[in-house]
Amino acid sequence: MKYFPELTLGVEPSAQSVGFETPDFELDCALLSLGSAPVILCIGSDRVTGDCLGPIVGQMLTEHGVRAYVYGTLDKPVTALNLKDSVRRIKELHSDKKVLAIDSSVGKVSDVGKIRIAFGSIAPGSADGKKLPKVGDVSITATVTDPRRTPLSAVRLGTVYALARSITERIMRCMQ
Repeated sequence: MKYFPELTLGVEPSAQSVGFETPDFELDCALLSLGSAPVILCIGSDRVTGDCLGPIVGQMLTEHGVRAYVYGTLDKPVTALNLKDSVRRIKELHSDKKVLAIDSSVGKVSDVGKIRIAFGSIAPGSADGKKLPKVGDVSITATVTDPRRTPLSAVRLGTVYALARSITERIMRCMQ
């Protein structure tokens, strides 16, 4: 799996500080490699603040009319409980499409606020020891907390929202 250089957004991203700091070319290549009208799988729960990055991105993308098939919004989140069914449905309906998987992640304090983009899949729920299917041809994760200091349930919504907005803006620019 090829990781792009980390995108540091700071521990407490503000509206002014959030943005991709990696060269645009590398980011665009990863997103454009998905082709036209890809599947965007936004993973997470709307019931846990630190885990709602995916559903917020999915909601923002659908509200902005992205040219993609979006799975996982605030109204219909893709969580550990329905991920396998969602993956099965995506394979049935969109077998010819590439998948962009988006999920929040946990890490060290120094990683909070970093967005990572990689060619390859992610393993949702692995931080909690869950055995869920790996998903995505390209993946985007954003580190929202160090769980030894702040549990996922206590992550500031403003932090998650700023990361989600930055991810959404980049996707929208690449898919116009």
